[in-house]
Amino acid sequence: MLMLNQPINLLPQLLTSLFLLASTAAYAISSDVEKPVMIESDSVVFNKEAGTAVYAGNVEIKQGTLSIRASRIEISAPENEIQTIKATGSPVNFQQTMDSGKQALGRAKNVQYFVTQKKLVLEGDASLSQDRDNFASNRIEYSTANGELKAGGQATTPGEKPGRVRAIFYPTNKAQ
Repeated sequence: MLMLNQPINLLPQLLTSLFLLASTAAYAISSDVEKPVMIESDSVVFNKEAGTAVYAGNVEIKQGTLSIRASRIEISAPENEIQTIKATGSPVNFQQTMDSGKQALGRAKNVQYFVTQKKLVLEGDASLSQDRDNFASNRIEYSTANGELKAGGQATTPGEKPGRVRAIFYPTNKAQ
């Protein structure tokens, strides 16, 4: 049952990476990773031989202050090595409280985490926000290895125009 523990333990890291995009000075509440993970869905299919787990229908994941809602979450872990985590929804929504006490929110139609590449991809009306700051594009890529963020430039569906990037940041230092 090693495969069952690994995907659950990686989800908080995935979402913490998402929220770090909104503000480099803010971090998710550090005790969240020590809390139990609760997953609810209409159904789940585990295939140990294939190394897959698929949660479908009103999927809700909670761990401490972290909350994820999706229509479907697929975990691919051949030979008990997690390769990808994919969440889909209309949209996928997630939120978490930062150590600063502020709420970090995110949403996209599709969210994928490629474990070996340490790459997170949000596609389809993707947005990340914290406090009043907001970052949005139809596609956002984030490297958890080096902190590089790429956004825009690609259509997420055939016939769609490439999206533009919109960022709104409010100054933290006020003029005196």
